[in-house]
Amino acid sequence: MNKQERDSNMEEKYKEILIKEVHEKPKFEKYKTTYYKNETNCYSHAVGATYPFSELYRIGAICGKKPLGQMYFSVEEIKELLFLDFKTLNLKIEESSKEEELESPNQYKILLCLKVYREQIFDFHFLRSDDNKTWTEKWRFREMRTIRDFKMELYYGDWIPVGYYKVTR
Repeated sequence: MNKQERDSNMEEKYKEILIKEVHEKPKFEKYKTTYYKNETNCYSHAVGATYPFSELYRIGAICGKKPLGQMYFSVEEIKELLFLDFKTLNLKIEESSKEEELESPNQYKILLCLKVYREQIFDFHFLRSDDNKTWTEKWRFREMRTIRDFKMELYYGDWIPVGYYKVTR
């Protein structure tokens, strides 16, 4: 078995672990430990995963359609990859709004934001709400935190809100 085959097998093993984990109630308290804090990010938070494997926590990596070093070229591409990642994890994702109410304890909302510089997509970020009121975020190397002033958070980070989504486990 060569290195590429071994890496592919490991990635498939991690995906199986993620699929199981994202269908359970999230254990976000794990983010408090250094190992979990350093190997997770806003995307792991958006899918509801705490498993420490940072290489998969990039839009398009879970479905295997976007190489790690490749830049994103459009908002449409990011949305398509987002839906493919969630489909790979057997999570139902649909467009929503900030105001739309959750209908079940197995649902939550995410907000996808982008940072664009000179018409190039530089980065993405996710916020998450599990209860229709409180929004949280998770940065790599940091613990999860509650958003106090939603508008100011986006303004100071130069984040452009792209879409709200409702997710069902």
